[in-house]
Amino acid sequence: MKPARVILLLLAMAAAAVASGWWLLSSQPGAAIEAYRNEHLRLKASEQQRLPPADAFRATACADTRCVVVEAGGLTFVFGAGSGAAEGIRRIGLMHANIDGVLLPDLDVETVEGLATLAAAEGQAGRKDPLKVFGPSGLVPVVDGANLTVSATQQSRVVSGIEGVQEAGGGRIVFDSGVVTVRGFGGAERGMGRVYRIDFDGRSLILAGCSAVSRDLVSAARETQRAGVIVMAGAERLIGRVPACSDIAPLAKALEQSRILAGVVVPVEPPLANDRAESAWRELLASIRGVQLDLARQGATLDMSGEAPRFTSATQKGTKTLANVGAKAGGGSDPSQNPRAPRSPPSPAPCFFRSPRGPARSIVAI
Repeated sequence: MKPARVILLLLAMAAAAVASGWWLLSSQPGAAIEAYRNEHLRLKASEQQRLPPADAFRATACADTRCVVVEAGGLTFVFGAGSGAAEGIRRIGLMHANIDGVLLPDLDVETVEGLATLAAAEGQAGRKDPLKVFGPSGLVPVVDGANLTVSATQQSRVVSGIEGVQEAGGGRIVFDSGVVTVRGFGGAERGMGRVYRIDFDGRSLILAGCSAVSRDLVSAARETQRAGVIVMAGAERLIGRVPACSDIAPLAKALEQSRILAGVVVPVEPPLANDRAESAWRELLASIRGVQLDLARQGATLDMSGEAPRFTSATQKGTKTLANVGAKAGGGSDPSQNPRAPRSPPSPAPCFFRSPRGPARSIVAI
């Protein structure tokens, strides 16, 4: 027998042995119980409370619905409170008793239906004061409705956050810790959505939900130097009608107008329900000119801590730098500004795209 055939035969026998061993192990009594127990322990470990480092600035998709967790300067915000938000935050290991606020981009049922469950989860985690909620005009009835569906204890309640003044540039100060500032753009009239911008350490993260309009997105991006953007989007080309969630095509044009050249999308309509939907979304995004777009889903992270935003997919181990031309280096924050959080190691220095029309920017849309 030729050596090549002998090698192939040995490889086939080894593969058969491995398959047989796996079958025997999985068929043994108690194997299903052991597998369930291991998965349960893994989930419990992910639920251990982990406060954000004082110099961290990152956003993580917490569910394949309208929910993103933003960690900035030792603070934590939840953008959107869609169905499964609380469970999603637990699964990615970011649930703790000190969430600083919920930022609602609109008051659609799909955006707020997980608010009561999130408040209850905060109470179970040990929260002692009501969870602050910020949103567009018409927020009070939503807050009251959430409180009617949860326990009457103080720990499980939500309350409308007290907002600051309207600025000349069109934004309203929603939250200001002295280190981290949150501004809202739009949403003054009932039924209108709001775009948020979180500023920390010379960097900006823009958050746009399904009711975002281009003018508010452009206003939020104005005067930013190092910007990332998270956008919840739909796609008319994929569903054959105008989506209820803002269509990605006009949003992409607004991003290009804002001199932001790259982004990542977590689609809402249609959702990434299967491989065919994901393939269609990828092909659609590749066809859009003027702005580089990619996809993200639950567990995907946009890290704003370095020189340029870095995107890590939930299904890949490596990171992807969203830009490719040098920009000025930025410093980290002082961990003493948040004594409850340790300092994280510095991020590697990536690069920015640079637009010929203006300063370097980068965008991630979720």
